[in-house]
Amino acid sequence: MKASFFGAVDTAGFAKDAYHIFKSQWTREPMVHMAPMNWTDHHPGERVQVWVYSNVDTVELFLNDKSLGVRKFDRKTTLDGRPYLETTEPTGDDKTVTSGRYPGSYTSPNGSAGKLHLTWEVPFEPGKLAAVAKRDGVEVARDTVTTAGAADALALSTEEIGALSFVTADVVDARGVTVPGADARITFRVQGGKLLGTDNGRQESEENYQSPVRRAFHGKALAIVRADAGAPCVVVTATSPGLLSGAASVFSRCAPPARTRSPAEESAPPAVDASYSGAPTTLPAAMIDGDPNTAWSNAYYKEATPLLPSLRKAHASDWVALGWPRPRRVSALKANFTADTSHALPASVRVAYWNGNRFVPVTHPRIDWARQSNQVTTITFDPVETTRLELTMKSRHPGTDKGFLRLTELRAHP
Repeated sequence: MKASFFGAVDTAGFAKDAYHIFKSQWTREPMVHMAPMNWTDHHPGERVQVWVYSNVDTVELFLNDKSLGVRKFDRKTTLDGRPYLETTEPTGDDKTVTSGRYPGSYTSPNGSAGKLHLTWEVPFEPGKLAAVAKRDGVEVARDTVTTAGAADALALSTEEIGALSFVTADVVDARGVTVPGADARITFRVQGGKLLGTDNGRQESEENYQSPVRRAFHGKALAIVRADAGAPCVVVTATSPGLLSGAASVFSRCAPPARTRSPAEESAPPAVDASYSGAPTTLPAAMIDGDPNTAWSNAYYKEATPLLPSLRKAHASDWVALGWPRPRRVSALKANFTADTSHALPASVRVAYWNGNRFVPVTHPRIDWARQSNQVTTITFDPVETTRLELTMKSRHPGTDKGFLRLTELRAHP
């Protein structure tokens, strides 16, 4: 563990959603920001709760240029006369409040309760989601998120602060959209300067800060560069197997080298991900480490607090995913599920593949369930060419402590 999971920015300096709520409360230049920042890794029709932070009272949300409605903040005033924007509604976030207009909700000294964000429930549809902040009917700020396709290239951007240059590498698709789930292994090289360190902001990462190789996290990685004394030109390049390279000149205006595409690593292990992991010891990487004693699991236990009871209840469903830098043919998944006092075989499973625009269910799936714990369950389907597969599993006993999911291995086969 490198640092706390809390905070407005991560260890690489990349802004989290919390950064934007602070910005909405403490800055005056019109701004608007949506959460989630990922409009890619969802299933068609899946209902996504979209939060919008803004320091402007009126926001309209659009999906593929179709309005999803206007939401407004109320204008309120603190007891010492300072204005602020907030909705007016129960929030259910403070059980110690037992009286007043909003029992169970934090209530300000001025007697009001509400949220510092606006909320929409949006059925997912690939394309572009846009939040438009308006003042007196005129657009003053806009934030957009776009569905990404397959990872295609690395795009570099730079920020120079004193003697250092901070170079951000984004994994982008063929249209230049950052691929939010990309975790490509990126190698940084510097000509005319020194690479001081790399980071990706992932708190669980055990990668060396001084290594020139860093996996992307949420499609991003950072390199910190210092120029050599007297160097006329400093050029940073970033490469990754199967992707078009990125290059940028820093501290100078010299031309960066031509971009090239590195060959794909056919033997590289797949990227893995999950909708939820219950503990630091049950992360998705355990499904592909070859060790039957390790596993991904969504099992968790939250200890009781003075306000809340302990909690250990299985989610209704969760998903795990495998991904590759270039498309490959897949016609089967083999999964080793654990069945014991806390974990059970899923009640049902669904396999979907990324077709470059959205996740699509595979056709003609057939499941051969294992008869014992940690034995192979085989899921076959019509062959697909894809860069990502998702396995969505429904709990057999949701809402109990007996319906958690555990996978010791997950493998894709052509």
